[in-house]
Amino acid sequence: VCEGYQVHVYEKLPEPGGLLIFGIPDFRMPKDKILEGIKELKILGVKFLCGIEVGRDIDFEDIINKYDAVLIATGAWIGKLPKIPGINLKGVYTAIHYLTELQLYKRGYTEKKPEIGKIVAVIGGGDTAVDAARTCIREGAEKVYLIYRRSIEEMPAKKIEVENAVKEGVEIIWLTQPIKVVGYNRVEALELIKNKLGEPDSSGRRRPIPIPGTEHVLKCDTVIFATGEKASLPFSGQEHGIKLTEYGTIWVNKNGETSRNGVFAAGDVVTGPSNIASAIKTAKKAVEGMMKYIENRL
Repeated sequence: VCEGYQVHVYEKLPEPGGLLIFGIPDFRMPKDKILEGIKELKILGVKFLCGIEVGRDIDFEDIINKYDAVLIATGAWIGKLPKIPGINLKGVYTAIHYLTELQLYKRGYTEKKPEIGKIVAVIGGGDTAVDAARTCIREGAEKVYLIYRRSIEEMPAKKIEVENAVKEGVEIIWLTQPIKVVGYNRVEALELIKNKLGEPDSSGRRRPIPIPGTEHVLKCDTVIFATGEKASLPFSGQEHGIKLTEYGTIWVNKNGETSRNGVFAAGDVVTGPSNIASAIKTAKKAVEGMMKYIENRL
């Protein structure tokens, strides 16, 4: 906008802000500054088209044909679930789904609040897992377990956030992973197995190895999996001439351009789940690439 370009933003959620507004809890990231920034963008002339999901409400090819250049910044909103029995029971959530639905309710966009029970088990060791656990405490859960398959040394979540979670009443269970969600129609318990740590894997962290004979059951009525997210694409498969990586993210060159001329990508849809600083860095690179692309066409 500052360079004289008209900018339209298609947003599937009812208001702009993405993960910063709908995915990260208010207690960890106050929304005031973000909302002020969005307001400034609107004043500058950015047009936000909310409640429109590209690939569902409008075809991605139509977007490409309508604009001089396109930036895909659709993030990683698809929570991964482990391939274990019972994940389809009522009371099972992915963390990103639970946190988003709760924000939609709190911001007045939905009438139904996502329900949690009295005893919640959160699976994972990243910031999203800790966010979900701390949120459940605030939402009235009597007991919240955070279950991580490795030890504290391998835990990717920020240490201060983990310490805050413990102070707030979250009980962390180390070196443990789920093998089955137990219940008839809804969650009644979680079957777990203890782990030991082996040699480092591709992530550089020691690989968790299940210990036979250590299976046990933890009573709970809600299970939230924070075991990673996948890129959210505005199309299905490798359509529109846009190449994907082996991880299902969008391939881009050094200028942030995809394999389709004039289409750029940035953020988690390129890097996979990362942090805000990384998303901003890739976005700046892609925007610079877009402006050069448009200038060369004039």
